[in-house]
Amino acid sequence: MNLSTAEEIAVRRAVVAYRAMNEKSTKGAFRGETADQILEELHPTPVRWVALASLVVARAQGEFIP
Repeated sequence: MNLSTAEEIAVRRAVVAYRAMNEKSTKGAFRGETADQILEELHPTPVRWVALASLVVARAQGEFIP
């Protein structure tokens, strides 16, 4: 997947946020910035948003390491 510089930075930030949100030590409501909020900063089309979100999840779970 070809990413612009802004998208690459946003994806990296979203991966960190995704991992933080899914930590088992997090109790109660998550109050940090979510991966969804970070991706929305790019104002992508719905199709691009889904592709970026899939990439974030794959990287966060260690399934995609370019």
